[in-house]
Amino acid sequence: MRASRCGAAVRAARAVRWGALAALLALAGCATIPSSGPVAAGLSDLTQAEQQVQYTPPGPVAGATQEDLVQGFLYAATSPSDDYSVAREFLTAEYAAQWDPSFGVLVFEGGRPFRSDGDTAGVLSLSAVAKVDAQGSMLPVQPGASTEMRFEFERVGEEWRISSAPAGVILDSSTFTEIWSSHQLYFVGPGNVLVPETRWYPNRPSLATELVAALLEGPGEPLAQVVTSGFPAGTELVGNSVQVDEGTARIDLSGAMLEAGPLATGSARAQLRATLQSVRGVSGVELFVDGAPLRETPEGEGGAPRQVGQLSDPVVLIGEEFGPIVSGELRPLDGFGATVAGFDPLAITLSPGGQSAAMLDPDGVTLLEDDRALPVDDRPELLPPSFDLLGYVWTVSAAEPAVLRVTGSSDGGAAEIPAPWLSGREVAAVRVSPDGARIAALVAGDGGSQVLVAGVIRDENGVPVGTTQEAEVQLWAAGAPVDLDWMGQLRFATLTREGGASKVTFAGPGQFASPQGSVPQGVELSGGGGRTQLRVLSADGGLFAPQSGGWQSTEDDVALLAKRG
Repeated sequence: MRASRCGAAVRAARAVRWGALAALLALAGCATIPSSGPVAAGLSDLTQAEQQVQYTPPGPVAGATQEDLVQGFLYAATSPSDDYSVAREFLTAEYAAQWDPSFGVLVFEGGRPFRSDGDTAGVLSLSAVAKVDAQGSMLPVQPGASTEMRFEFERVGEEWRISSAPAGVILDSSTFTEIWSSHQLYFVGPGNVLVPETRWYPNRPSLATELVAALLEGPGEPLAQVVTSGFPAGTELVGNSVQVDEGTARIDLSGAMLEAGPLATGSARAQLRATLQSVRGVSGVELFVDGAPLRETPEGEGGAPRQVGQLSDPVVLIGEEFGPIVSGELRPLDGFGATVAGFDPLAITLSPGGQSAAMLDPDGVTLLEDDRALPVDDRPELLPPSFDLLGYVWTVSAAEPAVLRVTGSSDGGAAEIPAPWLSGREVAAVRVSPDGARIAALVAGDGGSQVLVAGVIRDENGVPVGTTQEAEVQLWAAGAPVDLDWMGQLRFATLTREGGASKVTFAGPGQFASPQGSVPQGVELSGGGGRTQLRVLSADGGLFAPQSGGWQSTEDDVALLAKRG
């Protein structure tokens, strides 16, 4: 649509009442891509010129009802131009100065019915799906009862205006994902690997500045005890902006950066490169301190943290043979792989490198290597074990889930770690993330299933010593819990059962849930590092792979589907 037609549409829209709000929403198509605009950090100054998708909502019209005002106010909040000046037109002058749109975003789906609550108040009912806080961190909202948002009204002359409203912005999910997108801040985790933290930001040219500023502030509370950063405390952006020139982000930091040694500087540079890799138009990074180039050193470059890669072929037990399926062919493993069938295994998890395996059998969990089989846990009601990237085996008993046992694969030494966030829970699966920074548990609760995610705390040598006291619910899913596995660092997949079907759902810390259909009588899944590597095992031995929005059977007579890590 040409700009002149967009302007005409907006002018015409001002002549209609808010009862025709659906027609006004069609104006979302009047989008322009700006070529320039001022840089603004944070969520409190979302200038319209910077958004790649622009909304041009009208202000209130004469004779608007209270419901008209509320619906119009919600639509006006799609435009942060001039500090949400259009949205503030719906408010009394006193409240317009108090309303804080930077508080965060409530994301909803479906309708938004309004009901009066007396002569000067009303309630908007929403089916909320997620909340985004002022730092851009997202958490899902428990499904069920509607979220009720209360508004109060006053007469200003002959017109109604809103005198009280919820802090923050309210957006439907489709609009939210048009003007916001998820990005990852990278910090340094155990084993000197990069650990992502997902945040949500408006789509605009100042995105690089916002990401770097957030990176300098450090990780959010869930990861603060888990990861480190190469940036010394007090490091700031000089000029409060990141300049992007022909694909290179030029990042000028304050003198505090000089306090970092070569290793920390190498970490900081790796964090910046990984964090900015998702920014459109950025292909490289140059680092400066007070205007002077900060050159790379061999010491820093050699010790820089690495990114975790975890794409692997599915590994199965068919008959007496245990090994990966490569191009449709089972390739039996030598060494410990040749002994697996003799243990009558119930579940197997391979170490990240595949040199060993943790096996659950009727006697407990055993660590398998080529030259030994080491018992590591014989508690009752053990769940399938998990490996972390440093080689520790994690085991949990469904009878006592609040006590995790961690066993070193090198010496067999074991320690018990409290997990108070699992106390009293009905736990179906527990899995450590591929980077070793998080631990996720699939549990039953509130008529369905939940995935709780906590941080893994380690000492200076990488030995697990605890988890964070609290865990965040990162997924609410319908059905009884069946199985869980990570699909790389950002996402996990769950299997939950409703009737005879087992539903597959993708989600992750700071991510929207994504239903992936169902597999008849699915009992196990393996993430494999990505969607194309994901496999689901059915109760009758069928192995299913995702294909064209559904699930395709690829193998029969599979006795066991292994996980990795």
